[in-house]
Amino acid sequence: MNISSRTWNALVAACTTLLILLLALPQIPVTAAPLAQTIDFSWIPTSVSTSGQPGQISLAVNATLQNRGASDNFGISANMPSGWSPLTISPGQPINIPANSSQSFTFFFDIPATAAPGTYTIDILAFRTSAQNVTSLFRIIVQVAQATPTVTTTPVPPTPTPAFICSDGFEPDNNPAQAKRIDVQIPQEHVICPTGDEDWLYFGGVGGKVYTIDVPVMRPGIDLSLELLDSQLNRVAFNDDFYNRDPANPNPGDTRPRITVRIPADGTYYIKVRDTAGRGGTDYSYVIVLLDESNGPTPATAESVCLDIFEPDGLPEQARLITSNEVQENRRLCPTGDADWVTFFAKAGKRYVIYTDTRRYRGPNTVNNDTQAGADTVLVLADRDGVSILDINDDVPGGNTLDSQIEFTPSVDGFYFVQVKNVGDIGNQFIRYDLVLLLCLPGQTDCRRPASPLPGLPDNPVVPPATSTPIRAPVVTDPTNTPAPTPTPTP
Repeated sequence: MNISSRTWNALVAACTTLLILLLALPQIPVTAAPLAQTIDFSWIPTSVSTSGQPGQISLAVNATLQNRGASDNFGISANMPSGWSPLTISPGQPINIPANSSQSFTFFFDIPATAAPGTYTIDILAFRTSAQNVTSLFRIIVQVAQATPTVTTTPVPPTPTPAFICSDGFEPDNNPAQAKRIDVQIPQEHVICPTGDEDWLYFGGVGGKVYTIDVPVMRPGIDLSLELLDSQLNRVAFNDDFYNRDPANPNPGDTRPRITVRIPADGTYYIKVRDTAGRGGTDYSYVIVLLDESNGPTPATAESVCLDIFEPDGLPEQARLITSNEVQENRRLCPTGDADWVTFFAKAGKRYVIYTDTRRYRGPNTVNNDTQAGADTVLVLADRDGVSILDINDDVPGGNTLDSQIEFTPSVDGFYFVQVKNVGDIGNQFIRYDLVLLLCLPGQTDCRRPASPLPGLPDNPVVPPATSTPIRAPVVTDPTNTPAPTPTPTP
């Protein structure tokens, strides 16, 4: 009981002491938290979107700052994207905005030339100069697009009056370097224009072949000349006027030029055409043609033509059978040195006549009666062994011809041989003849080569030369000479 009293008394004493100490401590002042300030100004609108390109300057954006509180001075700051120049604000600030009033601002900014395409933001903050920690945000959103190249407009000069045009479809062809190709048998139409014009052409020539360069059509007013040159521009041939196009009727008034020449070697050859007096004009047109005449009258041998249907028959053992009263047509003595052998059966006591006839193949140009160029046949009659010679004839006895004929009456039945050759062993694909074997009738007096070719045999056909339409150059006209339109009659 005593212990409890002492404990209680001690506890009371401790509490009293603590209370005294607390009352003795100095008083610490307490500061109240500030009241939250009201934002009584704002932007209208609060954000704007715009666009531009890198390098574009002085882009403008407008906004209005509205003051709903007391009159005060306001300032503006801006946060620009990295690398952008500061913007310009109009009007300048700080600026006083009365109570319950507003102020419009214009913001100018530049987009750097190095700005990459994308979206950028510019944050503009308005504040009272008396309380700068309270702000109102206006945001400009800038969309930067890919730069578009600036189109520079070039002034269009006035259209000049068309000048005199003087050119055909083959120009320029005024020198060897500009020469245009001409192909054989294909005519071309050219124009000598302007004054002093020259037309150059070229072709590939084959050595030994004969070529003719002709101007079959030449408009009045010009007098052309032709010059043929080799690949080194050395003159090969020249002609101004060719009067002998028709040898039977020479025409001294024909001033159209023509050259016929055997090309000396393979190579490129040039043709120069000009007016002998240097004239020229849009109406001075002409037609030129290059004619290929192969190798002329004695061309290179063509084996497919040279070998007739009776070949091979160059030896007695290759002799072809000819029967009585048969005509073997279109035989050829080709190539040089050719010999044609035939064999026939002859009965003793009967009369046989064998002869050559070249008259069908003399061609359209007769030089010496009915003779064929290059043909002068020789007949050799051999015995049944093909070796022993029984008779030889060059020209028909008593005849006005170079053909050959042998009359033969055998004493023994058997197969006999005949050889046909040409004098001098000359041969080419143009020497042709018919070989005829006649078995004479008893008492027949006209059993021989007739005075004219056998009846019913057509003349050697003449193949007409190929024709073609000239390659025409575009029509050359004077564009300043525009024809007046023909009026349409009004009913």
